[in-house]
This record gives sequence, structure tokens and C-alpha cells, in this order.
Amino acid sequence: HKPVLRFAAVRLLNRVATNHPAAVTACNLDLETLIADPNRSIATLAVSTLLKTGSEFSMERLLRTVQSFLHDINDEFKTIVVDSMRIISIKFPQKYPALLTFLSNALHDPDGGAEFKQAIVETIVSILDTNPAAKACCLEKLSDYIEDCDYNALTQRVLYLLGQHGPETEHPEKLIRFIYNRVGLEVPSVRAVAVSTLAKFGAIVPSLRPKITA
Repeated sequence: HKPVLRFAAVRLLNRVATNHPAAVTACNLDLETLIADPNRSIATLAVSTLLKTGSEFSMERLLRTVQSFLHDINDEFKTIVVDSMRIISIKFPQKYPALLTFLSNALHDPDGGAEFKQAIVETIVSILDTNPAAKACCLEKLSDYIEDCDYNALTQRVLYLLGQHGPETEHPEKLIRFIYNRVGLEVPSVRAVAVSTLAKFGAIVPSLRPKITA
């Protein structure tokens, strides 16, 4: 009945669920009741644990639940939810559209500092690396983010990823516009990475060379 005990218990279950989700599944019914806990930190940990231990059919409902109170929790607990996405993306690879929609919305939300945004980007990279079917979608979400990204280091990170994976996509020309915008609108360090990224596209995709060199 004491919030501090509920918090300690669900935090421990969340940690165990990372490596041993089957051991925590028996607690799912009790965890479901904690989703409505007035303490949002407890509710967030409960949702994160259920995401790690639940079925693919409950995943989207849980994502909608945590989205509804994301503004009420601090970056530490937001990051806990985001980190759970890496486990889900491996467990249910076919659910990547719902995961990426959630992550993209969190990226564009003005709430959250640099470390939280960095955690989101790295989670998207994790999905990109482990799920070939999600590669194009991941790159599109990241490209869209750098249009209004406030952090130069993150913009550079995304540009590097576009240069590494973009030329291999089915429609690499879709990504060029986002990279061009960084050449003309950003600080010198970002422009340098953008130019290098464009050079990679030109070197690997012959059909894009005339447009890039022009």
C-alpha cells in the first residue's frame, strides 16, 4: 500500500524482466493494475515491464497508455520505456511500424533533453540493425527528425547513418533532400558531415551523381 514499496518492487521486476522475462510473466496481472497507479513513475515502470513480458497483442495498447502520460514523467523514466523498445523489436520484429511511430512522436515532442533524444535515436538504430525490413522506415523517421533537431551531435549522428545505410535502400533519392537542407542551413561541423554523406550517395548510386555534383 506504500508508494515507495510499490516503486521498489516494480523497479526490481523491470530489471529482472530485461534478461528473464518468463520469470516475471506470472506477475503480469498485478502489473496491469499498476498501470493506473497515481504515481506516474510506478505506472511507467509497470508499462515498461509489461512490454518486456507481454504478448504482441497487448503491445500497442501499452504504447498508447504510456503515450498518454509521457509528459508527466521525467527523462529518466521516459528513457526506461524507450530502452524496453529494443527488447520488443527483437521479440516482435513485425511490430516495428507501431514502435517507430511511438519513437518518432517522442523525438518530435518538445519535451525531453539531449540524453533522452539520444536514447531514442540509438533505439531506432538498434531496430535498423536487427530488422532489415524496418531499415527504410527507420531512415525516413531519422531523416524527418533532423529537419528540426536542436542538437548538432545528434544531427551529425543521423547524417552518418544516412551515409552508411541510405545508398542501400530501394529509393535512396528520397533521403537526398534532407541531407541537402543540412548543407545550407547548419553550423560548419554539421555541413561537413552532410557534404561527406552526399559524397557517399554519389559514389555508391551512379544515378544520383549528376544531381549531387550539380
